[in-house]
Amino acid sequence: MKAVAIILASGEARRMAHPKALILHEGDKSFLQSLASTFGKANSQVLGVVGKDSEAVREQHPGLDLVEAERWRDSQMASVKVGLDAAMEAGADVVLLHPVDMPALRATTVKSLLKLMSDSDEVLRPEFDGAPGWPVMLSRAAVEKLRGADMEQLEAALKGMRVRRVPMKDPGVIVNINTPDTYERLFGTQPKLAPPPKRRGGKRGGLTTVADMSGGGSSAPMAAASDE
Repeated sequence: MKAVAIILASGEARRMAHPKALILHEGDKSFLQSLASTFGKANSQVLGVVGKDSEAVREQHPGLDLVEAERWRDSQMASVKVGLDAAMEAGADVVLLHPVDMPALRATTVKSLLKLMSDSDEVLRPEFDGAPGWPVMLSRAAVEKLRGADMEQLEAALKGMRVRRVPMKDPGVIVNINTPDTYERLFGTQPKLAPPPKRRGGKRGGLTTVADMSGGGSSAPMAAASDE
């Protein structure tokens, strides 16, 4: 079973000081690089969907497979469909959709979800403490339905599909770091850019990893949807 993970990183990030794909997460990695590493550890091919600030994102991530959503301004689904088309061209049996501003996801969670995906499932979705999370895992049949959907938002398109919710012990499936206040609450500093690729691999930064958080208290922002 070939799994392709699509990281949605085409949005405008109006509330953040920097493009979300470029923001420092941990270990000198950007949000996008951190997620690419997570999905790679789960044996998934990774595709990033870029739009606004695409040149800067490409320069920062020369080793990643990135596809451009030229109509990213139109709607969230316009970017999703670009990713879905690329995943199908890559021969995906299962597609995982994940917003770039949720980098705390654990690789073990992705592996568990892939093992749970069955032939009868259209959509598999993790949840934590009763809240729906990400990544959303799609069968090929579900991908075809989404490609034909006329909704503007992914959540609306998913409502018409068979979704199996799976409780997980990973709070990272619902932690959405989409505002400066959230970033500062989790990391103790204002959002900053990850260092250039040539500086990676050295001494770890001083940020605390969100992926190691336990519990789903009020300090952890829950994300049923993301503006990328």
